[in-house]
Amino acid sequence: MLACGSESTPNAASGGSAGATSGGTAGTTAMGGAANGGSAGSVSGAAGSGGQNGGAGGALGGASAGGGSSGTTGAGGSGGASGASGTGGDANMPTLPKRVLLYHFSTLAIPTVPQQLALLKTQLETWGYAVEDSVNPDDLSATNLARFGGVGMINTCFEPFGMGNTGDAQTAALKTFVENGGGLFGTHCAAVTFQTADPPNPYNALIGGRGGHGSFDGKSACSTVGAHPTTMMLAATFDFTGNLDNADYVATDSTVLVKCKWSGGDMKDTPVSWYRTPGKGRVFYTNFGKVDTDISDPTLGAKHILLGLGWVLGR
Repeated sequence: MLACGSESTPNAASGGSAGATSGGTAGTTAMGGAANGGSAGSVSGAAGSGGQNGGAGGALGGASAGGGSSGTTGAGGSGGASGASGTGGDANMPTLPKRVLLYHFSTLAIPTVPQQLALLKTQLETWGYAVEDSVNPDDLSATNLARFGGVGMINTCFEPFGMGNTGDAQTAALKTFVENGGGLFGTHCAAVTFQTADPPNPYNALIGGRGGHGSFDGKSACSTVGAHPTTMMLAATFDFTGNLDNADYVATDSTVLVKCKWSGGDMKDTPVSWYRTPGKGRVFYTNFGKVDTDISDPTLGAKHILLGLGWVLGR
């Protein structure tokens, strides 16, 4: 088994979307953090009350109060007063418990996982979420997942549900959880799993892909390739120094957001971050985040990784 790959216009004061408050055409990408709204509006919106694709409050992290979602594919709002109670601009997204489970069982020890959990917990608590963490696969049951609005798979390498466990029951429970509106967030090893399975394990279809079969430590040339609330604050191209894995499988319904090319070789661009929207829920995965400094990085962490966490929660 291979080793894990060791402009924007300001939003309104109370969280307007990129679209006009009532009628008119929607604006372009919006990134201004509002006092009661979100930090990034929808990419585009049609004419009308907030735009057909405009969200009811602007998205993701940056709101000191409120904090609605961009509603990238959701029904438009009318400016999203106070961020529509943080439930987002997607009319189909149900109101879920403000509690997140950070699951981090791994068959490869990653020393900085405790620091990663602390950073994620601090951010979630700032957003008003209660947080639990676990390494017990039994906690990924339908009964227990009903207590949560989101699940984070934090560097869950190789066999994330226990040694020798293909995770059929856990994957089925997570799949139902997401399709009913839950958010699933994964970092680095969350997709470096079940590498010998052919076809890919259903868990990899759920998380949106699989990494492995090659890894790199060093400087990679990265580019944003998808318009999404989690990429709107990234540069079109940027360098990343750290550990990345080659993605050998990406689900057909995943949309790739970031690709990176390893330096010093002929490796083609490999997908690094992607998202999918099964049923009423949201899945975001990034191969960034092997170490805590990726999450605390003011550009990559605050402007991509943590935005992904917020996005799956409907912020």
